[in-house]
Amino acid sequence: MSSKSSVSGTPGRRRKPDEADSIEGLAAPPDRRKGARRRRRRSSRAKAPGTKLLPLLLGALGVAVVALAVVLVLQFVGGGAQAPEDPVPAAFEIHDSGSEVLATREVDSRPLNKGELFGEDAKTIESESQGISFELQTSSLVEDCASAVWGEAVRSALADADCTQAARAGYTSADYVGAVAMFNLKDAEAAQAVATALQPPKDTQSKQTGFISVPTPEEDPFSSLGAGYSAAEATVSGHYLTVLWVQSIESDDPAARESLVSPLIALNSFRDPLYNREVQLETFEENQENQQGTTAVS
Repeated sequence: MSSKSSVSGTPGRRRKPDEADSIEGLAAPPDRRKGARRRRRRSSRAKAPGTKLLPLLLGALGVAVVALAVVLVLQFVGGGAQAPEDPVPAAFEIHDSGSEVLATREVDSRPLNKGELFGEDAKTIESESQGISFELQTSSLVEDCASAVWGEAVRSALADADCTQAARAGYTSADYVGAVAMFNLKDAEAAQAVATALQPPKDTQSKQTGFISVPTPEEDPFSSLGAGYSAAEATVSGHYLTVLWVQSIESDDPAARESLVSPLIALNSFRDPLYNREVQLETFEENQENQQGTTAVS
C-alpha cells in the first residue's frame, strides 16, 4: 500500500509480546528516632505547668508535614505534568495513502473486527529500523464514533461522514506514549473531511475545535499525553481514517520541539489490517476477472 506521508522509513512489524518487566517500589523504613524524641519531650514537659497545648500543636504540625511529603511523592511517582482536559497535539499533518481499492464502504462492506485490529500480532508493534517497540495497553471498538472524540465540530464531521465504527488503542514503549484511532466512514471524501476537522488551529491562542480522545486519560502515562510536545498525523486510506498521536514520556513542555518521526513510523504499523484488506480485495477482483475470461472463452 503506497503512502504519500512526508514521514519516511521502513514501517514497523508486529510480533508477539514479550513478558513485561516488573518494577518494585521500595518504602522507606520508619524513623524510630523521631518517636524517641517525642517521648522524651513529653516526659520533661509534664513537670512544667501551662505547656499541655504545645505537644498538640507540634503533633498537628508533624501530621501536616507528613501529608505534604506524601503528596509530593505521589506527584513524582505519578508521572509529572498532567495534560489539559481536552488535549491536542502540538504538530499535526494529513496524508493520503492513495488507496483506490478501499475508496468506498460499498466496495469494502465488511465491518472492522477486534481480531484483525487487536489480535495477537497487534499486542506488540515493533520497528527494528527505528529501534522502537510499542506494547498494547488498552483497546476498544465501538459503533458510537462520537465517544472516541471531543469537540462538536469533529463529532459533526463524523456524523456527516456516516461513521459506523471507531477503534481506539493506547500503546507505550520505553520512551514514548502513543494513541491511535481508526474510523470507518462512507468514502474517501468523507475521510478527508473528518481529517480536516481534526486540524488544530495554527494560532495556539484560538479555541481548539476538537480531537480524538485520549485512551484511559486517568492512567499514566496516558494522563500526560498533550502536556508535553506531541505530534500526530491523520492518514486517509480510502473510506478509513487513521490517526496516530505520540509524545515522549519525559516531555512536559508543548513548546519544547523535538523530532517524533521515529515513533510515528513505528506506530504506523497499526494500519496493517487496511493493507491486508486491499490485498484481499485485489485478489478477489482478479479471480472474478479470470473466471469471467474463462467463461467467455468456453
